[in-house]
Amino acid sequence: MKKMNKVSKVLLMATALSTATVMSSAVVPAVADLAGIEASAQSNPPLASQARADAATAARANRPKIRSTTGIGERAGKFLKKVQEIASGENPDYQEILNILEGERMDRLNPAEQLSVHQFMAMAKSNMGNLSSALVNFKAILEMDTISNTMRDQVTFNVGQIEFSEGNYDVALQYLYEWLQYQPTPSITQIVTFANLHYTIGISDGIAKADAESNFRTAAEFLHWAIDKSKAEGKEDKEEWYGILRAIYNSLEDIDKAVEYTELLAVRWPKKDYWTQLSGLYAQKASAEGLTEEQAFEYEKRQMVAFELLYRQGLLESGRELESMAQLYLYHEAAYQSTKVMKNSLDAGTSEENFKNLNLLSIGLLNSKDYEDSVEPLRKTAELADDGNMYIQLANILLNLDRYEEATAAIDMGIEKGGVRREDQSRLLQGQAYLSLEMFDKARESFREAAKDDRSRRNANQLLRYTDAEEKRINDIKEYLS
Repeated sequence: MKKMNKVSKVLLMATALSTATVMSSAVVPAVADLAGIEASAQSNPPLASQARADAATAARANRPKIRSTTGIGERAGKFLKKVQEIASGENPDYQEILNILEGERMDRLNPAEQLSVHQFMAMAKSNMGNLSSALVNFKAILEMDTISNTMRDQVTFNVGQIEFSEGNYDVALQYLYEWLQYQPTPSITQIVTFANLHYTIGISDGIAKADAESNFRTAAEFLHWAIDKSKAEGKEDKEEWYGILRAIYNSLEDIDKAVEYTELLAVRWPKKDYWTQLSGLYAQKASAEGLTEEQAFEYEKRQMVAFELLYRQGLLESGRELESMAQLYLYHEAAYQSTKVMKNSLDAGTSEENFKNLNLLSIGLLNSKDYEDSVEPLRKTAELADDGNMYIQLANILLNLDRYEEATAAIDMGIEKGGVRREDQSRLLQGQAYLSLEMFDKARESFREAAKDDRSRRNANQLLRYTDAEEKRINDIKEYLS
């Protein structure tokens, strides 16, 4: 009956963990001090307690003894032998096995023969992918009072697994917990099955919040048990266990625990998704209530470092990721790095030349005091903006670069576009630019426009008088030189 062992492999729980490209181990030590995280991520839940194991041992001892049954007769032995030969072949014909067994009348078979028929039928149906039909045979076995307790346990667990895979979670719980009450030392794989079931129930649609939280916490207990047991037995703990724990604590909104397990995952199994998630969790921690400014800034630095590790490994590939990197650099006053990331992304066509991205590049260039290179991004940003304020900012940069004609034109375009916050101040700037160009009539025109606003009238009138005086001075010089 070796084929029956295949049934235990039917259920494979997906944990929704990404298998993104593995990063170089050289980046592992770079995030804060991660020493001792793994140790602190362990616990000793009641499920793993000696008291529970002792109760299971007592329950086993109190089970009724099973009476011996009649063996397999000659007639049944012939067709069961044929079935065994087919099942043991290189490419078993499971349908043929079912055809043979379904032709037999169960009421003519003794308990031992009935057991063998149900076992073979369950095995054939399971291997054909018909688990719902296999359940009928497994449950028929459990209804027999002649099977051994060892077999009853094995079949009960198999039924629980299949009910789980079929989405019948409540029924699966009943069978699996019935099995657990007699197991002092379940295997790691069996323990993880319980964790997967409770986690799956917790994330299922329509479940009440309190029930979800209860299932999440129970799933965490089973996973801690599996982790402790694997370490005690010298076996390797699994990446997916910590992935589920991270997901559980995320769902429970326990950010500290979520950070703890994400740090562990990122260090032991360095993948892009783990570092990305870790960066996001640090950002959440930085905005949490009750932190001092220094504590919040420390998490913000960790957020940038985690993301920068990916950038340095060349794992930030999308425009959105590179834009986030540029924003983080800019926030942490690394304007040169921000500009480099954003410019390369725009030049490569990875990031779109939209207002947000061009503005990000412009700010980086301005903060780097690279005024000359900031002009074109600012001009494009101004064209894409909803109002004229970016044109005014462009004009200010052009004035600093002594590009007066371009500055006056930018101010005109900004005012024409509309929505300028202080048109009066913009007109004052424009008038001063015209003064530098010795375009006195244009300067007066700008100052008169500024004077229409009470807030700038005094300055505008003073500049008008200055313009008259400056024009006279320039004319006198020209007349003298002529």
